[in-house]
Amino acid sequence: MKSKSLTFRIFINTFLIGIFIYFVCAFWFISNMYDYFEKQIFSELQTESNFLEDYALQKNLEQLSRLQTSNRITLIHADGSVFFDNTVDPASLENHGMRSEVIEAKEKGMSRTSRYSSTMTEKTLYFARMLSNGDVLRISCNQHSVWVLVFGMSQLLLILLVIAIVISGISASWISRKVVEPFNEINLENPDTSQVYEELKPFTKRIAEENFEKSQREELRQQFTANVSHELKTPLTSISGFAEILKSGDTDPKITVDFANTIYDEAQRMIALVNDIIKLSKLDEKSICQEKEGISLRDMCREVMKVLSASATAKNVGMELSGDSGLINGVQPVIYEMVYNLVDNAIKYNVQGGKVQINLQNLIESGRVILTIKDTGIGIPDNERERIFERFYRIDKSRSKQNGGTGLGLSIVKHAAKYHDASILLDSEVGKGSTFTVIFGV
Repeated sequence: MKSKSLTFRIFINTFLIGIFIYFVCAFWFISNMYDYFEKQIFSELQTESNFLEDYALQKNLEQLSRLQTSNRITLIHADGSVFFDNTVDPASLENHGMRSEVIEAKEKGMSRTSRYSSTMTEKTLYFARMLSNGDVLRISCNQHSVWVLVFGMSQLLLILLVIAIVISGISASWISRKVVEPFNEINLENPDTSQVYEELKPFTKRIAEENFEKSQREELRQQFTANVSHELKTPLTSISGFAEILKSGDTDPKITVDFANTIYDEAQRMIALVNDIIKLSKLDEKSICQEKEGISLRDMCREVMKVLSASATAKNVGMELSGDSGLINGVQPVIYEMVYNLVDNAIKYNVQGGKVQINLQNLIESGRVILTIKDTGIGIPDNERERIFERFYRIDKSRSKQNGGTGLGLSIVKHAAKYHDASILLDSEVGKGSTFTVIFGV
């Protein structure tokens, strides 16, 4: 669908508002002028009735009939019968005793009444007064309705409409240029330095924020690329070196086996690294195909403990699971990776003979589920806590590589929690251990 131009939108708005105001004001003016002239006509009819009163009281009907006037003069007896009319034969007229102007004149002494014609294009104004002898003198004249006046001015109104269209088009073009001009002058690289209206400052601020976020994303991308290159280069160099030695065919069988084991281990490291990168990429792009489903964290923790039991036994680390069922709604493989990485780290960075305590809480009132994984390991220094969730960040690089870590575990945990709208809290003390708390349903 083709979008309309700013000039067109401004034109339509200014034109419609202008036309609306114009016609409202015009109608208000015409109505007020119409009422004013109506009052003037009634005043003239009253003045004329003062002049005719003597003729009516003297029954000088012949003199009344000879008067040169465009108004209709009618004399009505107290019983409502018409005995004089200067336009038609009084004998042909019906009894006027029930006419509103006659009734009101008898009650109040005088009356001002108007009635529209059947076509609503004309109305008759009546002024009636009660004479001292009980008769009623009525004078009337015809007046065009306000709609006839408006129709008569239609040509002028049409001309004014055309003028309004022309003025709206010119003003819309000028306003649109003035509105767009500050946008064209914004420095997109450094929007804060641009001189703009106060109303545009939130817009420039947003551009500045997006630029900052873009630069951060670019920096993270470059760091990520550099880290991936570095992480892959080391095992590839090792594999290439050992393969080159093996290619000669002169190595001792025992050394060949050792080299083969090293090549296998390095290849597994690269496979693990690539798998973690793929997981992170899917979490970043929210391109996980599986739907969320009901998951028991307790059952999942048992499964993770079973898988990692060999690693825990090798390090003489005990694992305990306590608490509630921990029912949540989530994507099972993603939640599994999060729990696995947290428990795996708790074992890897623990001390010989240490403990890993896993606890689950169902907070029924708030609908939250809390997963707590506590270890008795080496702990995390205060100045490192903000960075441990960064990709490839390691507190002790030599120890991390020795344990076979890719440096992406906690980053996966962070993104998995974010994917499930969960929050992560960390409490740690060097030499005493760390506690990771994941809160679902925040």
